[in-house]
Amino acid sequence: MITKLLIKLLKALGFEHVDVLDFEYKQTDGNPPKPVCVVIKDLFTGITTKEWLVNKKFKYPHPVQKTLFVCHWAVAEVSCLIELGIEKPRAVFDTFIEEKKMFNGITTGFGLVDVCERHGIKGVMSHEKKEMWRKYIMDNYPNYTKEDEAGIINYCEEDVITTEKLFLSQLDKLTKKDKNFNRIISQACFHGKAMGYCAQVEANGIHIDHKLFKDFRANFEKIKKLEIEEINKLCNVFDGDTFNQKKFEEFLKKEQLYKRWPKTPTGKPKTDDRTFYRFQHIPKIFALKNSLFIINSQKLKGYQLGEDNRSRSRLNMFGQLTGRTNVSTATNPFGAPRMMRTMIHPDEDSAYGYFDFKAQEPNVMAALSQDKNMLAAVDSPDPYLYVAKFVKAVPEYATKKSHPVERERYKVSYLAIAYDQTPYGLSAKLGVSLAKATFIHSNILNAFKDYKFWIKGVKVNAGRRGFFETKYGWKYHLNDESKVNPKRLSNYPIQANGGEVLRMAMIDVMEGGFDKNLSMIIHDALLLHIPRKNLAASVRKIKSLMEKAAEKVIGRKISVDTKIIRKHFYQEDEHQKRWDMLYGKYLKAKECTNIGQ
Repeated sequence: MITKLLIKLLKALGFEHVDVLDFEYKQTDGNPPKPVCVVIKDLFTGITTKEWLVNKKFKYPHPVQKTLFVCHWAVAEVSCLIELGIEKPRAVFDTFIEEKKMFNGITTGFGLVDVCERHGIKGVMSHEKKEMWRKYIMDNYPNYTKEDEAGIINYCEEDVITTEKLFLSQLDKLTKKDKNFNRIISQACFHGKAMGYCAQVEANGIHIDHKLFKDFRANFEKIKKLEIEEINKLCNVFDGDTFNQKKFEEFLKKEQLYKRWPKTPTGKPKTDDRTFYRFQHIPKIFALKNSLFIINSQKLKGYQLGEDNRSRSRLNMFGQLTGRTNVSTATNPFGAPRMMRTMIHPDEDSAYGYFDFKAQEPNVMAALSQDKNMLAAVDSPDPYLYVAKFVKAVPEYATKKSHPVERERYKVSYLAIAYDQTPYGLSAKLGVSLAKATFIHSNILNAFKDYKFWIKGVKVNAGRRGFFETKYGWKYHLNDESKVNPKRLSNYPIQANGGEVLRMAMIDVMEGGFDKNLSMIIHDALLLHIPRKNLAASVRKIKSLMEKAAEKVIGRKISVDTKIIRKHFYQEDEHQKRWDMLYGKYLKAKECTNIGQ
């Protein structure tokens, strides 16, 4: 039961209501949810509101901006509020996220049932019963009987009661570790709001060339066969339609990659996405990686079309240990190979703006460590070329165009120090001799001595406390794996704070008047669908909001690069080349289909 002291503390923060809420809804791939019912319990008054929502309008019972919303996985609840035309809440306590902050790195399992078991909360509905109700709601929408209606509302209310118990249990644990109640709630609301705002991004969706996408899918089997024929000419790893492991081994040996290619416990070369990603700087591996994305798919991936022909999929914010998003490779164009982004296409009256933090990770590293050489590098027009010049690897007159190889080597090496890359690892990644990699590696470490000292102190402090923590309270708890994987310890502070920068940018841009325009949040970028009228002014405002958001988090602005897309999303260099090749196969497959008809 909520205590008088807790009510007093929450009211002191300006809340007139603390509502624990849960929706039941039907949702199909690519579409917004269709709310079925909602149960809301006001913890200040104890009053519970129950509403059946099928084919009905709903007015929220309390002033949204004076209410603290408590829920488990806020994206779901806020999605339903948006669908009902209700204002998005700005104060959200997401028990899912708070649980991850308490146990991130220690354990897995953050569904409501698993979390309640961890807190010792009794009488919680079983996984099987929850799954049964969810399936029943999905399968029978909207044709429910009066008996169904009563059962579904009771099921929904049971989740509300459980979430209330979890909320109070989490607050009890949090206040025992931190006596600053205001900090606990403000940090929770920052992350909870970010989760809630993800619901708006997902609702906005991504405008694409849906006619082209559907036609691609219709010709997909023919495209796959043409892809196999082409990649076999380059790598010769298929027997008919089947990937041949022995041929792949022969290919690796021929390319002198076999010895350094990661192996399975049985000694076979690995073929997972992560391994291919590590070696994608090698042109033939890059081509094979992209081809396998097409060949191994049952259907064309990268998008999930809704009834309005917009693509929608989960952003899965906080999906990685660092708090970064973890989008699906199957349903999201920013999880799939880059060439698939070419399907993105604004409507006639709009353009897409791709707003990318310039060298976000080096900026985070410089700002947090206050390394003078690193600060000078990120303040220069090209941080990676600056470092190459600083260590005399290239002449002062060098440009990205005149010395692309050296710049790329120092870019990879610069970023590699964020995860303790050794000369051996660098040698494999760059494809250079160990002596050359050692030389580059030592140059980088000597250039950034202050950073090296700072990151060592951060890791020592984390070891004492047992966890890393960002300014806004996102935590990663050290465990046995992190002790044997020190690279993660070096990389975590950079990625975690980079994630906080992106969250702040998302929130500020949406609250700056662009909440219905934001189509996607990417690793260090935002994609916005912007009206062409006053486009230049909108672009300037968005860039300013993002740069100031970075300053809030790390104490310095990060410049934002902008790409304006008026037709198809245009890729650069090898990614565009891969798309052009894929599109050529599509035209050939389509031609064959027309001839066959």
